[in-house]
Amino acid sequence: MLFRRFQKLLLVLSGIALALLIGVGALRLLRPDTTAAPAAGCTPAPGEWQAQVIGVTGDYRQPCGEFPPPPPEAGFPAVVRYNNFGLNDRDLTLEKPSGTFRIVIVGDSFPQGLQVEREQGFPWLLEELLNSESSQPIEVINLSVDAYGTDRELLLYATLGWQFQPDLVLLSIYTGNDIQDNQIDLEHRRYGYRLNRPYFMLMDGQLRLHHSPTYDPAAYPNAPVWRWLTELQAAQLPPTPENPPPRPAVVRASPYTLEYPVEIGLYLPEDAYWSDAWALTEALLRQFRNVVEQTEGGLFAAVIIPDRRVVHGDDWAALLDQYGNLLPALRQADPLAPAARLEAILSTETIPTLNLTWMLRAEADSIGERLYYPGDGHFNARGHLVTARRIALWLRGRGLVP
Repeated sequence: MLFRRFQKLLLVLSGIALALLIGVGALRLLRPDTTAAPAAGCTPAPGEWQAQVIGVTGDYRQPCGEFPPPPPEAGFPAVVRYNNFGLNDRDLTLEKPSGTFRIVIVGDSFPQGLQVEREQGFPWLLEELLNSESSQPIEVINLSVDAYGTDRELLLYATLGWQFQPDLVLLSIYTGNDIQDNQIDLEHRRYGYRLNRPYFMLMDGQLRLHHSPTYDPAAYPNAPVWRWLTELQAAQLPPTPENPPPRPAVVRASPYTLEYPVEIGLYLPEDAYWSDAWALTEALLRQFRNVVEQTEGGLFAAVIIPDRRVVHGDDWAALLDQYGNLLPALRQADPLAPAARLEAILSTETIPTLNLTWMLRAEADSIGERLYYPGDGHFNARGHLVTARRIALWLRGRGLVP
């Protein structure tokens, strides 16, 4: 059975040269695994799964690791514990329980939900809401990792996610930085250096994956994915020259400071970097749908999560106050445009899509409460609850769940 699955996966991604980046020094964004303490009662999934995810995405979270909380802010949990697969979820098995409808949510830090207790995150709440009105058991798996864009989310699903045998794959797209993070040079400018990870580029209209040539398949001889990728013998595309955009300009190298945050470029007149970022995102979404369909991943749908500045009018006003004089075009920008553009792309690809922008704006206005932390920018507990309710209603209304 496992061999047939890998044969099928080979057919899906035969047009992509997958990156293999291994090493003790693999980058750990935001949550260094070196500080992890093993969680009691948790048995890590076989090491081959961790090895293959690190190899293909360039990054991973340590299974069964316990960590101190993120930077202090009201409502943040006291301890973060990753499960046996390095995810912010209960411990999981690859095999789906008989008779269960399984949903896999793939995303970044928003569905990952480290800023609230695990039971307050919208994937967890969504499972509870769907099961309250379903005669068939529904399981929601949270396959989300902080700092990932659509590109590495695709690689994570193609490596590990499809093994969970989902009936529905729900891709979470955060407009605040997912589009930016798909473009390696924009991401480079954001962090001040190029992340040591594989990345996609468009070559002759086709997705190509650049990676380090240091991969040694003999390092993990018992991992089926490594054997499969070795047999694939895809073209080795070396890293491209570093070419970060001229703006936003670097004000200071240490501490690294930009004249304005890179993500604000989403609302400015489009330059070549952002045009490439949008084209890459469109190609990645198309490839994601194809991977899900051809690995028997069930239905594929998407949820668009807007930036806090789009939902809370005061946050947008503060943005204009801070950068409006430096960036006059920002005052003419439509904060709703990025989510609407994403929705149009997904509609063209016939991917069922829920754009949460108007729903979250209406909810924030009606209750007079914040749905996002003002500084951190992620959902607070209320934001997760509202999101879970809206997604549950939409999934039922579209007939995407039992």
